[in-house]
Amino acid sequence: MQIEKLTLDDVATKKRRYLETIFSLGDGHFGVRDAIPFTGAQTGNLPIMLVNGFYAVNPIVYGERAYGYAKNHQTIISLTSPRLLDFKIDNADSRRVDEWNADLITTDLDFSTGILMEKFRVRTVSKKHFELIVQSQMVLDGSHRYIIRYTLQSLDYTGKLELKRPLHQRIGSSQANEDPRVAERDAPLDIDAQAVEAQYIQWATVTANQVVIQRDTVIDYPRDFDLSSNKDGFDWHGMLTAGDELTWSFCRQVSDINEPLSMTHLQDYQTLNKRVLARFWHHSAVEISAKKLQKGIQYNLFQLFQSAGRNGLTNIAAKGITGPGYEGHYFWDTEMYILPFFIYTNPSIAKQLLKYRFSILGQARERARELGVDKGALFAWRTINGQEASAYYPAGTVQYHIDADIAHAIKLYADVTEDTEFLREYGAKIVLETARFWLSYGSWHERNGRQQFCLFKVTGPDEYTALVDNNYYTNRMAKENLDFAAWLIHHQYVEATLEEANAFSTASEGMYLPYDQHKGITRQDDNSPRMPIWPFEATSKQSYPLLLHYHPLTIYRYQVNKQADTLLAEMLFPEDQSNAQLKRDYQYYEPITTHDSSLSRSIFSILASRLDQRAEAFNYYMDTALMDLVDLQGNAEDGLHEANLGGSWLGLTCGFSGMYVTGTQLHLANHLPAQIKQLRFRICFRKRVLEVQMRRNKMQVRLIDGAPLNITINGKRQQLEGE
Repeated sequence: MQIEKLTLDDVATKKRRYLETIFSLGDGHFGVRDAIPFTGAQTGNLPIMLVNGFYAVNPIVYGERAYGYAKNHQTIISLTSPRLLDFKIDNADSRRVDEWNADLITTDLDFSTGILMEKFRVRTVSKKHFELIVQSQMVLDGSHRYIIRYTLQSLDYTGKLELKRPLHQRIGSSQANEDPRVAERDAPLDIDAQAVEAQYIQWATVTANQVVIQRDTVIDYPRDFDLSSNKDGFDWHGMLTAGDELTWSFCRQVSDINEPLSMTHLQDYQTLNKRVLARFWHHSAVEISAKKLQKGIQYNLFQLFQSAGRNGLTNIAAKGITGPGYEGHYFWDTEMYILPFFIYTNPSIAKQLLKYRFSILGQARERARELGVDKGALFAWRTINGQEASAYYPAGTVQYHIDADIAHAIKLYADVTEDTEFLREYGAKIVLETARFWLSYGSWHERNGRQQFCLFKVTGPDEYTALVDNNYYTNRMAKENLDFAAWLIHHQYVEATLEEANAFSTASEGMYLPYDQHKGITRQDDNSPRMPIWPFEATSKQSYPLLLHYHPLTIYRYQVNKQADTLLAEMLFPEDQSNAQLKRDYQYYEPITTHDSSLSRSIFSILASRLDQRAEAFNYYMDTALMDLVDLQGNAEDGLHEANLGGSWLGLTCGFSGMYVTGTQLHLANHLPAQIKQLRFRICFRKRVLEVQMRRNKMQVRLIDGAPLNITINGKRQQLEGE
């Protein structure tokens, strides 16, 4: 498979704040935005480093508060970028605004090596000219190191040259912004700078009791330049002659949170990175005949790989480690949109992401009690440390479906990997506690002439329809959660009584799933289909997303969806409904969905594929696969849409190839659109590596590694034999 490079020709604009996001580098633990090195060139930009899970706490101030409201903001901290390097010549200092102006000529991000290579033409206020080449990459050995090399060539300047590399300078703008998706806040920090041979900085969050240590070392510099260092950084002084080309190289290492720095020797990191990424692409290979999509999907998967926490204590934030949007919080996005990719391709990473949920199970139990549910656990809707940080509960805390989302991801992980040890030690305990929540939260009521299990006052994935009774998605997911918990008890994965297992089964079997007999559609909830439809024709394009232009109570009065809700449940459980029912539901909900959420389009693409509406599926998929590269939502400058990156993989696998799992059976079906002549991708399934190859009217699955396997292709059972 050809591994691509991302260049300036592949992105929407050359605006620096946008490019900072798109060309971000990370290793799951910390991320570095692609900032121009000069500190005087940062007006309006966000030249920062982010550490996954490193946050500060600030009280949430309510005009009126009530019992159980979230108490504190948790805000990821913006740290000094390791890209900063300032130059000074006679009458021009890059620390001052607009005295060194850099025009970007080329940028290449290589997905096979992780190397980001950039070339700038530089013009100073004193009319001197330089060429600056910057090469950077993460070291992917778990040591959390970032290597950067600057090569400066003078085109017409001869004279003194001074350099300064600042180590703890907080610059950039925290621009006032009412968009709740951005939400940048000041974070109180203590800094303990120690000037020693290898430069150490200790960052400490007073409010969260966290410490991160960074060490900056000089790898290479011109030996005829004088070097000095202090607690603020490194300084050089020397002479530069026109035509000279000089190089400086640095390494920044960042410790794990509340852990010492590892002291391992810096090895041949470029060879190591090639090996790590070759292994990643071996299991994650995607090849599409459409060149633009090929590059787009590889970029998305590469960025997911860079963003995923790997220590069992961190997860994937809504913006990953590419920007501080949503304050660095973890949502349901990971379990429902991102984890499937890792489960099928890199299960070791998936396991660590799920272990994070286990690490905060105690806080989830406490939250359930705080909300009046006497058994089980309720995971926070948005969080870093496990405590709820959503200040707006109608579209936050009350999205109880996150419990079932986590249980669903655990079930998928177990079905795909057969990792019974994880299930016994971690997963089953989470599933049991979330099932106990549903049993305590729900209640029995008469529906359709019989007693059924109901869930009142919940909010589903569609945040434009809040605090409803019997949201279909929530009820369907809880139904699976309860059934899975009963299965785990019966198979002795977790300790609980048979009486409790039977109660779970009874509630699951009796779960009320709302349906409108008159309209012949699956109801989103008890009341939504009875409300007036949003006046779309009278709403200007400038009024979207609605959440930024209308009071929530205005939106809640209408039938209007921010994203797929009922349809998401139908995507997850394809055997629940006939194609005829799916078609009616799709045709009903599509016109009232705004796609104001980046999570929406991938689901519509998948369902359009299943309905064999292949042209429509392709159009939705194009928006999904290239969302950040074309800046479809208009806010990529604040960070990537991580869930949508995962959604782009789901669109290929669950959509175009119709992939889903029931029990031990893998199902595939060919829905390839005409715009794509050929699609090939790999997955790991039950200790095997499979390669799916598709053309317009042909689907073939190869067993690359592992024992023979029975799967279902286009409705027919086939046995795969090794080659």
